[in-house]
Amino acid sequence: MITKAAGPDELIELGSGADPALSSYFRLMRLKRLYRQGWLKRGLPEGLCESVAEHSFGTALLALLLAGQGGEVGGFGRLDSSRAALLALVHEMGESYAGDITPVDGVSREDKEALERAAIVRALDGHPDAEWFLSLWEEFEAGVSPESSFVKQLDRLEMGLQAALQEAEGFAGMGEFYDSARRTVVEPRLRAILEEAIAAAGGKAAVT
Repeated sequence: MITKAAGPDELIELGSGADPALSSYFRLMRLKRLYRQGWLKRGLPEGLCESVAEHSFGTALLALLLAGQGGEVGGFGRLDSSRAALLALVHEMGESYAGDITPVDGVSREDKEALERAAIVRALDGHPDAEWFLSLWEEFEAGVSPESSFVKQLDRLEMGLQAALQEAEGFAGMGEFYDSARRTVVEPRLRAILEEAIAAAGGKAAVT
């Protein structure tokens, strides 16, 4: 049986006998209603802000577009694009209950990781593959595999591309997002894509 949630933590509530995939799905769909806070804090209206779910989709799509069917991507070597897409899809699961914590929020990296880990455990409570999902998130966080290192740069590349789209639509003040992306996106091909998008949107070229 489905009922409306009594409080803001859940969109709806399911009975104890509900399919665990359905329960987890509803919990994680909070990400579709969670706006990326960096855009909101810079004055973009909610209607133009991407959600965390949209960001995760964009990052996963970049993984597939760039790595294709197991292709090589510059310094990363030959990548398992399916695994990279999985990492991209789960890398923000922790924001389902922790929220989109930004660097200006004053939360330490350790506390942020603990909050997000607890959120994933909560979102996947009762799901038989909860540990598998958590291990994928941990792989992304550690950034030690070629795919996780790749996706960490894609995470920032996607943000930079979104900033370029915003600038092309007439919103100024995207320089700080470009600079943030440039600090992480260092693989030559990915960096070239970032700079091409910034230039196309009318942004300033990187200082060399």
